[in-house]
Amino acid sequence: MIQPRLQKLDAAIREAKVDLVLLTSLASLGYFAGYTAGIETGPSPFSPVLGALLWIAGEPPQIFLADMESSEGLFPGFEVTPFESYTVEKPLGAAKDLAAKLLARLEKLPACRAGIEAEELPAAIFEALGSRCPQIEFQDIKPALAKIRMIKDEQEISILREALELCDLGQTLIKKLAQLGMTEIELFADMRKGMESSAGGRLPLLADLVSGPRTAEIGGPPTSRRLENGDLIISDLVPRHRGYWGDTWNTCVVGEPTSEQRKLFEGIAAALAEGIERVRPGVRASDLDRNLRKRVLELGGGYPHHSGHGLGVTWHEEPRIVPYNPLPLQPGMVIALEPGIYFKGRFGLRLEHVILVTEKGSEILSKFRHTL
Repeated sequence: MIQPRLQKLDAAIREAKVDLVLLTSLASLGYFAGYTAGIETGPSPFSPVLGALLWIAGEPPQIFLADMESSEGLFPGFEVTPFESYTVEKPLGAAKDLAAKLLARLEKLPACRAGIEAEELPAAIFEALGSRCPQIEFQDIKPALAKIRMIKDEQEISILREALELCDLGQTLIKKLAQLGMTEIELFADMRKGMESSAGGRLPLLADLVSGPRTAEIGGPPTSRRLENGDLIISDLVPRHRGYWGDTWNTCVVGEPTSEQRKLFEGIAAALAEGIERVRPGVRASDLDRNLRKRVLELGGGYPHHSGHGLGVTWHEEPRIVPYNPLPLQPGMVIALEPGIYFKGRFGLRLEHVILVTEKGSEILSKFRHTL
């Protein structure tokens, strides 16, 4: 029996009027096939792409994986074919080997149309396919794939809840562990240790952690700067858990806050709460963005970044909560809202919660209570 996510892909294939799909993004491999790649080492020096999902109409879906990658965790129903990536007896040639294995399937096809992710398919592979398969017309279907991933199923929502529990723990630890005189990187290391101990293993983690005047710079990695009395600390924690990303921001203070800091913190917290109250099916992303920005302007400042975004197998996806996006919210979407306010050379604040759009309104999935 075809799994539900492939049913969605099949519907998108039919709507796009393509006969096959060749998907190479980590997002698609994770969402449709259950493949999760290591990310902390950056791009692989052995292969420009770690896998490819090929699904030809009327045939079983097939996964091509670099031979250094594990097929553990893949959803059932996929035929797995390794391609050569790491070699010592000859020069590296992963793209060439993957292209050859794809060509073995595609060259035999009659005239047809293929859906690809144009931004995620290496030129070396695309050029080989194009020159050897002139009967195939290639079409970018990335927007259709993003649309599929916007609506989360129950399994995804359950995993996102778990990822956000790690975020909640991390934010709690930062507020608990921050001490006068310790460095940002020391605080980050102690916090990460607690998160990984809770997760039971290594935890891919994107993070901003800035303090004092650095908070006016919106974000950045932790440094050797030492915490001083009265410093604000902004922390953005984005852990990946079981292939899905959590994401929360908090702002806290070393010592006692000033009256100005407290007033602005309460204002941003109120703006976030009002934004969450507006979340319901049918509300346009651009309207949600506009109302959040308007509320922050009333505090005497603003922010240059997005007001929010979707979460899932990537840490920033549709629906983007930005001025240009008229997309209406739908039940099953999971979005992060993150208004902030920044004063150049002085300080900044930013708060974030993650919300599930429900049939009647919304549910806050991140449970950490923002306190200064």
